[in-house]
Amino acid sequence: MARYRAQVLGRIVTACADGHLDHAELAARSEAAQRATTMPGLSALIADIPGPGQAAVAGRRHRARRLILGLLAPAGWRPLAALAARVRAAAVFGEVMIDLRRTAVTSFVTDITAVALAGEVRIVVPAGFRVDAGLATAVFGRAVADIPPGRPGALTPVIRLRSVAVLGNVLTSQVPPAP
Repeated sequence: MARYRAQVLGRIVTACADGHLDHAELAARSEAAQRATTMPGLSALIADIPGPGQAAVAGRRHRARRLILGLLAPAGWRPLAALAARVRAAAVFGEVMIDLRRTAVTSFVTDITAVALAGEVRIVVPAGFRVDAGLATAVFGRAVADIPPGRPGALTPVIRLRSVAVLGNVLTSQVPPAP
């Protein structure tokens, strides 16, 4: 049952990355998968999701971004198509914006390493994601994660955040999903 639950969660996350589900639906189905006690209950959660690879055949699969660099200018202010499981964002005398409300997240756990050197990195996380703010170092700057506490035990997508700010800011906030 645990292995099938993991497969169902993988299909749900893939469907979100392919654009078949929005972030609110991803969170709702992930929690329902956690509560499901039978195999048919789990199967019902993915019954309406197209099979694996259909979006790639249709040409809708996006290349996941692994590096976002703001060097002397803003970067990432337009919605990104998709983020990889490990992302590095660096603002060097510039700005970087990662808005996860309009970005496909391709993994159930996404590691974001944000570095601001005399610049600013902003990360906007929609409700329904859990943010684990790990290492946060600031030298003459701010590394702030303004995230309300999550519900314990809720099975939701996770953003693991490591941030370093030197004469700059790394600001993370959580907002309701975009319409």
